[in-house]
Amino acid sequence: MKKIIFFTTILFFFALNIFAAPSWVTDQGRRKTFPESEYISGLGTAFNEQTAKNKAAATISEYIKTEVSSSTKSRYSEVEKNGIVTEEKYLEDEVALISDSNLYALEYTETWKEEESGRYYCVAYIEKESAWKLVRQKLQKITLDVSNLLEGAEEDLSGFWKTLQYGEAVSYEKEFYSLLDFANLVNKTGSSEFAACAQKLQFAKTSLIQHKDTEKVFLKIQNDQNGIIYRALASYFEVNGFTVSNERGKYICNVLVTIEIRNDKSSFVCYPGLTLTVTDVFNTQIASYNTTVKKTVGFNKDSTVEKSYRALENTCAKIDWIK
Repeated sequence: MKKIIFFTTILFFFALNIFAAPSWVTDQGRRKTFPESEYISGLGTAFNEQTAKNKAAATISEYIKTEVSSSTKSRYSEVEKNGIVTEEKYLEDEVALISDSNLYALEYTETWKEEESGRYYCVAYIEKESAWKLVRQKLQKITLDVSNLLEGAEEDLSGFWKTLQYGEAVSYEKEFYSLLDFANLVNKTGSSEFAACAQKLQFAKTSLIQHKDTEKVFLKIQNDQNGIIYRALASYFEVNGFTVSNERGKYICNVLVTIEIRNDKSSFVCYPGLTLTVTDVFNTQIASYNTTVKKTVGFNKDSTVEKSYRALENTCAKIDWIK
């Protein structure tokens, strides 16, 4: 008899716990207030409120493949009145979308705490229409940039500049398709307007492959340290459609690394600089680039110089050439 009473008590508290949970927890956020036809939702749970919110946002970020940020002031909760649970959606101040097109507006429920486990639950939502407007702006910007680069490549007779522009166009590929995946999720019909951009990216990629073997660059570097600058520049040229050669090729990239070192009593201060000059086999200058980075400071000379080279290494990821 005691076992039956004990078992019945467990069932009672278990049932009580289920009914205590808001429906947006038990059904993973699929509520009539945020229908799936209009919203994308993500459930987050953790042992504190902020982490639960962060996890809810992270779930959504898996869909949109970019950073998610909450810009709206709206809140959603369930309120019990006279024994009836109703949904409430209200605003704090004015709802505004994020202007940065890298981010997407986010709405979320009030967090709910399960007392027995101590876990908090929160559901994050993105309104598909708002997300579409933002992702469309980003895709339109990429489309314009890619079109301009291809037009420039077709007008430029120099193989070096033509390859650079094809390479820069292809560099948009990953971001473009990531955004396009999300655009298909929120507005499959509307996203079809970017089919032409996809074709242009494919054309640029094919052009790079066809000319890669002929567009060879020889790196001639002064004052490198442990091959840091060589590897960074080799990676840059390879990514942008060139072949880095161990012997003189179609282009020669003359590289000068300067590290001005000053000893300030107890510390060392370094001022790093990088100069690039690209010439053809006839020693005619095609392009140049010059940059300096912020000074590096340290108590050890070798480690401070090393930091300077690493700082210059980072500048090699994107180079703004001058004709």
